[in-house]
Parts: sequence; structure tokens; C-alpha cells
Amino acid sequence: MRKYFNRMLLLFVLMAAASAPAKAQQMPPIPVDPNVRIGRLDNGLTYYIRHNEYPKDQADYYIAQKVGSILEEDNQRGLAHFLEHMCFNGTNNFPGNDIVSWLETVGVKFGRNLNAYTSVDETVYNICEVPTARESVQDSCLLILHDWADGLLLDPEEIDKERAVIHEEWRSSNVGQQRILETLLPVMYPGSKYAYRMPIGTLEVIDNFPYQALRDYYETWYRPDQQGIIVVGDIDVDRIEAKIKEIFSDIKMPENPKERKYYPVGDNKEPIFAVGKDKEQDRAIVQIMFRSDVRPDSLKGNLDYLVELYAMDMIESMLRARFNDMMSKPDAPFAIASANDGDLLAKTKDSFNLFGIPKGNDLMPTFEAIYREGLRAQRGGFTASEYGRARSEYLSQLENRYKNRNSATSTSLVMGYVRNFIDNEPIPGIENEYQIMSMLANQVPVEALNMAMTQLMPDSNVVVLAMLPDNGEFVIPTEAQLADAMKRVAAENIEAYVDEVKSEPLIAELPKPGKIVSTADDKEFGAIVWTLSNGARVVVKHTDFKDDEVIFGAVAKGGTSCYGSDYDLDLRYLPVALTSTGLGTYTSADLQKYMAGKQASVNVDLSDYDRSLSGRAVPKDIPTLMELIYMTFTGFNLDPAEFEATQNLYVGYFQNQEASPQFQFSKRLQEALQNSPRHYAVDVNTIKNANRDNILEIVKSQLANAGEYTFYFVGNVDVETLKPLVEQYIASIPGKAVPAAKITTAGLGLKTGSATEQVTQKMDTPQTYAAVLALAEMPYSSKNQKLTSIAGQILSARLIKIVREDEGAVYSISASGVMSRIGDNGYNAIIQSAFPMKPEMKDKVLEIIAGQFEDMTSNISAEELAKVKEFMIKDATANLKKNTAWEGAMEGYCILPVNTFTNAVDEINAITEDDVKTYMKEFMKQNNYCVFIMDPETAE
Repeated sequence: MRKYFNRMLLLFVLMAAASAPAKAQQMPPIPVDPNVRIGRLDNGLTYYIRHNEYPKDQADYYIAQKVGSILEEDNQRGLAHFLEHMCFNGTNNFPGNDIVSWLETVGVKFGRNLNAYTSVDETVYNICEVPTARESVQDSCLLILHDWADGLLLDPEEIDKERAVIHEEWRSSNVGQQRILETLLPVMYPGSKYAYRMPIGTLEVIDNFPYQALRDYYETWYRPDQQGIIVVGDIDVDRIEAKIKEIFSDIKMPENPKERKYYPVGDNKEPIFAVGKDKEQDRAIVQIMFRSDVRPDSLKGNLDYLVELYAMDMIESMLRARFNDMMSKPDAPFAIASANDGDLLAKTKDSFNLFGIPKGNDLMPTFEAIYREGLRAQRGGFTASEYGRARSEYLSQLENRYKNRNSATSTSLVMGYVRNFIDNEPIPGIENEYQIMSMLANQVPVEALNMAMTQLMPDSNVVVLAMLPDNGEFVIPTEAQLADAMKRVAAENIEAYVDEVKSEPLIAELPKPGKIVSTADDKEFGAIVWTLSNGARVVVKHTDFKDDEVIFGAVAKGGTSCYGSDYDLDLRYLPVALTSTGLGTYTSADLQKYMAGKQASVNVDLSDYDRSLSGRAVPKDIPTLMELIYMTFTGFNLDPAEFEATQNLYVGYFQNQEASPQFQFSKRLQEALQNSPRHYAVDVNTIKNANRDNILEIVKSQLANAGEYTFYFVGNVDVETLKPLVEQYIASIPGKAVPAAKITTAGLGLKTGSATEQVTQKMDTPQTYAAVLALAEMPYSSKNQKLTSIAGQILSARLIKIVREDEGAVYSISASGVMSRIGDNGYNAIIQSAFPMKPEMKDKVLEIIAGQFEDMTSNISAEELAKVKEFMIKDATANLKKNTAWEGAMEGYCILPVNTFTNAVDEINAITEDDVKTYMKEFMKQNNYCVFIMDPETAE
């Protein structure tokens, strides 16, 4: 069991760390991050407060509750989740929709910044990226948290409206895998409450519970001893603490509170086999779970727990690396395989898991293979070289977090405090964690991990979960067949793993360096521009936003539009092929090993009218980044075996997608709207018929002349250190200067004109899927780019209010507006919305959406525009401190020299209601309005 695993690890660590046996009595406690203030009010409420200035002038506000669906009785199933919804529908201080409405006035957007989730053992609410310039805004956010904790109105009218919304949430989620799980959980958790506590609940309860039942649940479980307030951001800690005491101290603990129980999961001596099938299950999945007793929260306070976490991290990393190595070969017995730690649902049980997705219509080869690889690791252990790579990668990422500690986001810090409150997970802070784990990682030998691995796959407490497509072709195994397979594999003589590592350099011989032939200033973006001897341009912008980050990009005009329709299928598959690429003699699998401990990456992206590379590195690994750039241009490769393996992987992943209504909607939507088949959805036919030679030809031709590219480096980059690296690795790439390319479009985008297309699809849970798109060709300017986004956001807010809240026709709906620098087929701007909905309300919803598009040509209120502008100004201000945003802005300017970035705040501020109406009038009069509908088939 896992408890012995901890003691064996401790033995190794203490032998290395202690000079005498007397010192090896007990591990010291894990320190608590000194930068967070933790307190508890007299009523039992806990709070965490931390000052953090990334992003500047913003803060996150969370309330975490140790309350979830596990606390429901049978006649309450779904109430925990329902209550979460009601927190946005009226409180003592914010009646009706005022929480959402008021927060939007300060730039906090529902869905993106304002949200919540309910799971089996917890419920968490968040208000993120709140501007902190005004103390009144800070205080109001605390008041919202207070009302969520103890001030819900639970108005009957609002409850009845929300029943319809949750009904649609149930409808949208009640597809293959959800239905299988609902059936199998009683098999997996026999005699446990976890068998019947999926948070969505049952429609019988959702539709019929009396109002008082929800109030009773709220009063019983939303109470101070189960609640934690977390505030992190650019705030005064003392002031926020005083306000928390002032605002939350009036919440009373109920007399004789009901005990918050943590429900057990029983042991099983013989394996449990839970096999389910469904006609809409889009892929076969098998998971072998080896359960163990969970470490009690009270025993997570000493360093031995950090050793356990580190050991599990290493074991999972090394097993995943083995699986990835196997997946890179065409004869791999599975499409996808992996390993992880943690129980599917239960807080009271731990689990070590092996996971697989088969290639074909037979689960057994995959099931046997993942079990065999687990046993191989258990019996033969891991090698020193495997562990060396895993540990090197761990320490490299740890160092990166440490060096970027001053730019850790408030949200990332909050999540640590949430886990500390709910699960008592350690929060040592990155300064302590870096020191402790740097030491421990170098003291835990591979022998300790191998001994730990022997404890992770016991013969008892085994659960096998198989979720399979019911398509008449997939072979559904019986419990007896699965049990026999496990016994057969366990009886095999499994050889220990042999680690094969390529030892030759990535670049066999360094090229002769080129030269920087001229230097200029980019006054638009405050950068340095070098022109190289091979015609390439390099733009360097030093920033101090993050101490350990450099963002890389490269872009050139002209893309794959030059290829005719004979290449359509290969171009459709191209993005998939680019997920597994080699460089020189190194395959993709070789590169994964080569890059262990190095924080650098380069990816290729080829579009119709431009081509680009993207990547990042930490400053110390810029030489590795340069190697990757050079080899991408000069040695790009698609290993034949890996290409075939990738095809097999995606065939396995996609082979049952045709049964999924969501996939059918996406596929048929693309076929209806796209002008070229090269932009259709990837399906099994595409994958099987993709031609490696054609794809390799396309990529190499697009990378043939480095002189066509502009390279960007943004971040904590030392210009003088970068110069010789640029000359060695970029100026030496074959290339020549060429005149500035002019982009010629080829009509490969969406179809224009107005049309409505309607199709049907067989569905077990009937719902209508719809997409509405309006297209226009507008002059590209910074103002018009922002007006397109504003129009999409205003439409989104209206649809949420009318279609979701008022009509209850959907669970989720939104809209967006985007303008492209490169127009095609008579448009460069699109405003769109896609969503599932209640079939009976299809006509009304489509009428509402069409009416809102038209209404926006003459009716834009100051209030709704102000909300959108506030959000965009907050976003634009934050982007000025992000390396990725600067790099993206400069790349965009290279394609079309319109600066949409550096003056964004002033430009957004200047936009008026009349600007939006005028823009929408011009937009809509072009009469490109497309509707695509997929209805459920009706029984004849």
C-alpha cells in the first residue's frame, strides 16, 4: 500500500541527508508561504490574502466551499450544482442579474472572469482580473463573496427560470460518455455514495424540487466552517483583512450544524470490471485503476509528503515517456496511452491509473499492452538515464517558475490556496519549494522510485473501466475475457525496459556564420532591427515583464494557396502532421529525449496566405532555441515510421467520431460554409489518405528561403549575447533577399451571400445545433478591428440575457467578432455564434438572433458599450505587459502595417455608440448572413 511506499522513500532520502541514524526520526514540517496571510474568523471562516502585482492593478476574489454533490440526499440530487447557478441570480445586495451587470461595468466579463464550478466534494466561485484602482470596487467584490456565502435570495421565479437553463445543460452533456458513466459508477463504487452523485443530478429532481428544499440545502451546507475566502492581487493586505473581518464576521454558524462527512469507498479483493457502451461514444477508452488509501489531509504537513509527490511525478513522467516512445512506432498496440495519479471521483480514495485508446475495433491489445507496460516498470524498474531526463526536466521547470516568481499570475497563486483550504495541499511558496525540491530531487535515487513502483499496482483494489462505442463493429469484451487477459499478461516473463538514446549532436556540423549587415530602430514598437546577409530580418525587443521568458516568432507573406486542389486533402491533414516532426536524423521521439531539461520549443504553422514559426525559451536555453530554428529550416523531416504511427494514432482517436453529434455538426458545418475542401474537418478518410511526400514537399518549400522571413525575439533577451547566435544560426540559413511579397488571395475562405442550410442527425438526446455567421469586407484599420470585436461582445451579452436567461433555450451561448488583416472571397470580418439549443425553440431563437443583428444597426446603448469598453481597456492595458502580445502585434504589423496595439486604450476610449451603429449598418448591408442548422432526426 502507498503508506509503505512513503516509508521506503524516506529511508533513501534520510540516508542521503542525515549524517547519523539519530537524525532520521522525523521529517521536518513543510513551511508555509510567508507571502500569504492566513486567518480564521471567530465564526470559523478561513481567509487567504496575498499582495501580487501580476497583472498590475488587478485582483482575483474566490470563495471555496467544502461542499459538493456528495452531500446531497437521494431526493436532492442536483441541488449543489443548482445552487451554484442561483448565486448569479439574486442576492441581498445584488438582486436579479445585478452581480453580472455590475461587474461588467468594471470590466469583468461573465464566463471569462466571473464563473464557478461544482464537483463532487467542492464548489468554487471566482471573480478574476478585477481592476483595483478604486477601493469601492474591491469592497463590492468582497460583498459579492459575502452574499454568496450567506445572502442568496433564491427567488422562486428565478429558480423556475434556472430550471430551464440547467435542463439544457443536462441535454448538452447527456451524450455517450456521460451516459456510460452514469450506468457504470454503481459498479465502480459499490455500496458508496459516490455511485450516484454526479453533480448534474437528475431531471426528476431539477424539474420538481420544492423551493424550500434548495433553501434548506443552502442553509445546511453554506456555512463559515466550510468556506474559504481567497483574495490575491494588487491590493493592500492589511486593508483587505480588515474588510473581511468587517464584512464576514456577521455570518453566523448554525446551531448544531450537520456533520460534514467524507464518505468512504470500500476495498475490493477481486478486480471490478465496469464495461459500458453507447451509440454516441466517440472513442473507445480503457482505464486500469489501482486504488489505495488516500493520505489523510492531516498528514500532508511534513516533507515526506513532498517526497511522495515528487516520486509520483517522476514515475508518471517516465511511464508517459515510455508510452510516447511506443506511440511513435507504427506497430504500437494502442493509439494513445498514458499514466496518472488520482481517483476519478472520490476524495477518500487514491488511485494509480493506466489509460489507453485502441487503434481499431478491438480493446484487448491496448488493454493488455498498458497493463504489460505497468508490470514492466513494476518488475524491472526505471533506468538511470530515464530518471536523469525526467529529473532534469522537473528541475528545469522548477527553476523557470522560481526565476519568474515575480510574474506569477494571481490566478495561479489562488489555485494553490484553494487546494490548501480544501485538501490541505502544501503551499510552501516558490522560494521555499525551489530550495527544498532542488535538494530532495538530487537525493532521491532511481532505486527509491523503483521500490515505490512495486507498491503502486497491487492485486487487490483493482478497477477496470471501459467506455466503448456501440456501433456494431467494435468488439465488446466480457468481464471474463478481461480477467483472463490480466492473468495471462501477469504470467508473462516481461523483459526489463531498454532505454535507447541518440547521442550524436542535433547539428552534425556547425554552418559558417553569416553576418548582420545593417541595424535600424523600429520606432513603432521600440525594437532593434537587424538585416542579415541572407536577406532575413531579425527584430529584437528587450522587456522586463518576465525574468525567465523569451518569446520567439517568425513570419513570411505567402502561404499554401499556391497549391492546387490536388493537395487539398494533404493540406487538411497538415496541422496534424506537424504535431510529430523530426529534425535532421532526429525523430520526434528522439527530440523529446534530447530536449529533456531544456526549456525551448519551435513550431511551424502554414496558412493560406502566410507562414510562421512560433516558440519560446528561457534565456539560458536560447542557444538550444537557435539550434531548433536552424534545423527547422534546413533539416525539417517527417520520419516515415512516425508519420504512419501518427496516422494510426488519429485513426484510433477519430474512428468513432462519426457517431458524435458534436463532430457531425462541426464536420457538416465546414462542408456547408467553406469554399475549399482543404478547410473541411479532419476525418478518418483524410488521415488514412494523407501523403507524407506531398506534405514534406509543402513544408520544405515554405521554408526554402529564410530571406523571406522576419524573426522576432521578445523578452528578457540580452542583445549583445544574441548577436553572435543570430549570425551563427539564422544568418547561416540558406536564403536571399527578395522584394516585399504581395499577398494574392485565391478564394479559399468562407462562402459569402445569404443562405440557410438545414440537415438532420440521429441523436439519443435530441437537441438542435445552430451556427449563425455574418460576413463583411471592411477597410482594415485599428478602429474597425476594435469595432468588430465590440459588436461581437455586445451581441454576446444580449444573447446570454435573452436566449439563456429570459427564454431558457440554451445552457451556453456567446458570440464573437473578428477582423483579419488578410481578406478573402469578399470578406475580412466575421461576427458569429454557434450553440446547441432546445429543438422546440429553434425558430424563436433564430428570430431573436437575426433581430439583434438588425437592431445593432440603430440601437446601441451607452451602458452596454461602456461595459465592453471597460473590459477591452483592462485587457489592452494588461497586454502591454505581456511578451506574447508584443510579439503577436509585431508579426501582425509585418503582414499589414496597421498598428492595432500600442495605442489601443486611447482608441477604445474614443469609440462611441454612433461608431458602432454606423459600422454595423455598413456591415449588415453587405447581406452576407448565413445560418446552418442540424436538427435531431424525428422518428418516422
